[in-house]
Amino acid sequence: MTLSVSNHTSNLYAKYVNILACGDNPISVCKLQEFTQDLAKSQLLLNDFKWDDWYQNSHLVDRPEYIADASLHDCQLLLTAMTRLERYSPGVMDNMRRQGVLIAILERYNNFSM
Repeated sequence: MTLSVSNHTSNLYAKYVNILACGDNPISVCKLQEFTQDLAKSQLLLNDFKWDDWYQNSHLVDRPEYIADASLHDCQLLLTAMTRLERYSPGVMDNMRRQGVLIAILERYNNFSM
């Protein structure tokens, strides 16, 4: 992983860990939009995205504990799919946050940066 990605992932972790880990407590839509924008700015979303790849890896969102072993590409794939789904079905990102998927990805990203 390049130093740039490592810096971005650790910055995202520091900025959002407490916000995304709040479980069932409400979170502002603006905060989730800010998170999505920061992912895009950090170049952690995939430009070359294929839905078939998402379908093959979507089981990870059903069991967030599996994300602890996911690759960087898998994490990017999940986040890219979720941000795209959010455009057409608002609430996807918040649902993934409530299920612990977003915090699991952030924690995995943080492990990559160490």
